[in-house]
Amino acid sequence: MPITPRPHGQVTPAPDEINDLIRSLMNRPADGQRSAAYANLLLEWAEVTRDDVEQAA
Repeated sequence: MPITPRPHGQVTPAPDEINDLIRSLMNRPADGQRSAAYANLLLEWAEVTRDDVEQAA
C-alpha cells in the first residue's frame, strides 16, 4: 500500500507500524492519555487501511 503524504510534510505510517504503536501503548498503565492515544491510533489505522476494504454490493 502506498504511503500518502500528510499535512506539513508528515508521512502516514504503515498499518504494521500503527499496530506496533498500539501494542506498545497497551503496555503502559491505563489512564486518560493512553485512552486518547489509542483512539487516535485507531483512527489512523482505519485511514491507512480504508483502501483494503471492498465496497458492499
